[in-house]
Amino acid sequence: MKKNKMSRYTALVIIMLVIYIAILSKLAVLQVFKHDDYKDRANNRSVRQIPEQAPRGKILDSTGAILADSRQSYTVEYIETTDSEKEFFDTMTKVFKLLDSLGESQKDDFKLKIDNDKKFYIEYTSSDPSAIKKQDLRFKKDRGLDFYLKDELDYFKKKKTDLNEEDQLKLEDEMLKVSPEGMFYRLVKQYDLYKLIHPNPTEEEKKVYSKKDPKEITQELLQKYSIEELRRYMVVKDAIKMQSYSGFKPVTIAANIKDDSAFIFMQKLNDLPGIDVRLQPIRFYPYGNLASSVIGYLSSINGDQKDRYEERGYDITTDTIGISGIEAAYEDRLKGSKGGTTVKVNKVGRKTEELFRLDPYPGDNIQLTLDKNLQYTAQRALKETLENLQKQKFIDGGKTAVGNANRGAVVATDVNTGKVLALASFPDFDPNIFTIPGKLTPELSKQYFNPDFDAFAKDYINKTSSSQTVEQLFPKDSNGARRDSFDVYPKPFFNYATQGTVPTGSTFKTVTATAGLEEGLITPGEKVLDQGIFNKYPEFKNYQGKCDIYERSHGSHGYVDMAEAFRVSCNYYFYEVAYRLYKKDGLDKLAQYAWRLGLGSDPNSKGKVGSGIEIAENTDGQVYNLKSYTETVAFSAKFELVEALEAGYYKFAPERGKKHTPFNIAYDKNDDEALDKAKSEVKDYIINKIKAQRKENKNDEFNEITKELKVKFENLIGKYNKEEQKKYSKSDVENASYNMARYIVFDKSGDITSPGNLTNASIGLGMNNFTPLQMTNAVATIINGGKRYKVHLVDKILNPDNKVVEEIKPVVVDDLKLKPSTVNAIKEGMRRVNQSGAFKDFPISSGGKTGTTPYRPDQREIGRSAYGVYVAFAPLEKPEIAVTVVLYDVGHGSSSGPVAKAVLETYFRDKIKAEFPGYKSSSTSYSLDPKVEEVNTGK
Repeated sequence: MKKNKMSRYTALVIIMLVIYIAILSKLAVLQVFKHDDYKDRANNRSVRQIPEQAPRGKILDSTGAILADSRQSYTVEYIETTDSEKEFFDTMTKVFKLLDSLGESQKDDFKLKIDNDKKFYIEYTSSDPSAIKKQDLRFKKDRGLDFYLKDELDYFKKKKTDLNEEDQLKLEDEMLKVSPEGMFYRLVKQYDLYKLIHPNPTEEEKKVYSKKDPKEITQELLQKYSIEELRRYMVVKDAIKMQSYSGFKPVTIAANIKDDSAFIFMQKLNDLPGIDVRLQPIRFYPYGNLASSVIGYLSSINGDQKDRYEERGYDITTDTIGISGIEAAYEDRLKGSKGGTTVKVNKVGRKTEELFRLDPYPGDNIQLTLDKNLQYTAQRALKETLENLQKQKFIDGGKTAVGNANRGAVVATDVNTGKVLALASFPDFDPNIFTIPGKLTPELSKQYFNPDFDAFAKDYINKTSSSQTVEQLFPKDSNGARRDSFDVYPKPFFNYATQGTVPTGSTFKTVTATAGLEEGLITPGEKVLDQGIFNKYPEFKNYQGKCDIYERSHGSHGYVDMAEAFRVSCNYYFYEVAYRLYKKDGLDKLAQYAWRLGLGSDPNSKGKVGSGIEIAENTDGQVYNLKSYTETVAFSAKFELVEALEAGYYKFAPERGKKHTPFNIAYDKNDDEALDKAKSEVKDYIINKIKAQRKENKNDEFNEITKELKVKFENLIGKYNKEEQKKYSKSDVENASYNMARYIVFDKSGDITSPGNLTNASIGLGMNNFTPLQMTNAVATIINGGKRYKVHLVDKILNPDNKVVEEIKPVVVDDLKLKPSTVNAIKEGMRRVNQSGAFKDFPISSGGKTGTTPYRPDQREIGRSAYGVYVAFAPLEKPEIAVTVVLYDVGHGSSSGPVAKAVLETYFRDKIKAEFPGYKSSSTSYSLDPKVEEVNTGK
């Protein structure tokens, strides 16, 4: 029987049926069985969260003038989708060309920078080595360097289990070894920048580039693109990667662009897949540098702060936070509540549907106690005075000859409320550089965050005739970072008004006078004979404290009462007051008055006492007192001991000591545990004995300590190796013990309990170090009769509609209830000071006091000079305002007087114009009519 052959038609039908069945089966799977799954995938790829920042609350001065605001500005954003990613490099090339042609700046928060010499560096926001290390590791970990190194290094490849703590530390060390340049090469490869020259690579080409060395890829790209151009693409790629950790959200390419630029971008969106233009609020500061030390600035969130801010609801990839000043102190009140829109986008990232919207809510407004006009005068007078002094090579009593006056501060407060009326620190900065694209240039960034200490040191040495080398001025730490060992580099972000502690000099005489008068140990009219060197009492037979007039010409002020002692700044008079305090109540009585005036705090109390100001302040300053000075001496002894025992003789007074074979008690990481412990026991014993209260019979104490030290040294020798042990004899142990016992009982004990420390403190020398803010508060407290107010910068907190939600009332922290006679005596003394010098023609009755304090005895060799301090108040009868001016390296307190006077001229300008129409300021051309102008913020 003949078989039927299948016709071609039948075969075609069968094939078609099979194809249709396959298609229908696939459709069934897609539409029915996996409908929900594929729908979710499609939605996830097309749905985007578009966050909308809340307008940050305003910061206002006391009159309502806006010092910090938020304004709506256009931003260019990129949304990555499957299709837009394919055309990323082509799109970005067009965007960059458009930005450049329109004069707009690309947003650049990428910490890996390139300087003018084409050198790479990572921008840190701190000069502290430990903070730098943290930021360096966080930057590299966020970009996956730890995972790459685990795959590259043999040590980690062999690990079959999770890394232990030691391994983690080793991995961190390896990460730190990767240079900024090496990191750049790695990111070139990681972000596929080779696609700039191979836009559509084949699979084979992808494999080739995956095996290439990162530096080799970079060199290939540099044949066509500059290093700066490559970095521009990297900035965007990096932002996309960082953003991906918190969901697929837009990346800002340019912010705060001009309206015209925004419209041009809108017209070209069809040719720019993934690009969109939106309105977003941006922070700006209408007066630029004005009050920057108070307002602070905003910056992105550092990687090492990630966890803390994510817990508070921040998006660390896009949100900014207050870094210092009021912006930081009131971050929670100023930031407002973010909003946003959930949208669907098409394959090129264009919005097709709005699914949900949450409107942002503005932050609260903060009204300050500052007056912008007074602040303007304070900052301008401070800056101009310092600039003028820098041009001078001055000689002060033959002791100084430098021109390095580049830092200073001014603080003015309301005597009767504690309100801060002006607070200036120089050098200052423009906070707009952190919020307006293009303002933080690589040069500024380098200057602020990665200063070239080598270049600065060379210029400094040339300018000041310092005998120090670059290495001495800026020694390198264990991480290779340079330290400013003599505090010579001016720091714009360091608030010299609230954080810079300096010796008060003769301005402290107001405190000494207060204590003497209140304790009834001297009267305003009692006259003291200035005998030049204060050595008339048995306890002071070797004391070298003297008046400046005696030091200059062996002269004397003769008989002086309190008012005259203030006028001529007679040290001898205040030594006498301090001596009487010592004889009546011991070494701490002066300190007790200083503490109540807000200068330092009782070391026996819990914690350190601050002024109450809302922004960061330094509360480490202290006045001489027995406990604190003992701790200071003991701390310095830690460093003296190593050198003293290594010297082999009594370095502090060779003729009174004995020679011995040198002992090594320095820390050495190669020491075994027993030797390390023995060394520590010697050091700890001596330090603890220095701190201990002295016994009445010093000879008995000396013998007891000598005996105990012998045991310590014998134990130490026993832990040395055998060769070392052979060097020591019984006499070495006895002599070393004798020297150290003498050091403890007679030298250090005598230093700690010497009343000379108290007389030094009485004129603002010794360990007395305070901030200008603390000095101002102390003077204000004395002249208002003893009420110490909590210092505050914030007057009111307002809601977005400017309704008051909180008002800050004056708070009295302490009340000394000073006798009117005390206050009047000090006022009279300060009045006489202001009868000459800068204030001699000032029409408002006022008082003042100069203070001149050396940085240290060898300051000229270092290139430093004396601090110039001036405190002033007015009016004399009913004081309203107190001012402190501190200038660094100016040689004399009188240099600060014109700045204080300018501030008072602005404060009393209406009164002066009305009552003294013929008065002309001899200090400035603007203090009677300050013209505060807004700056161009780039719009």
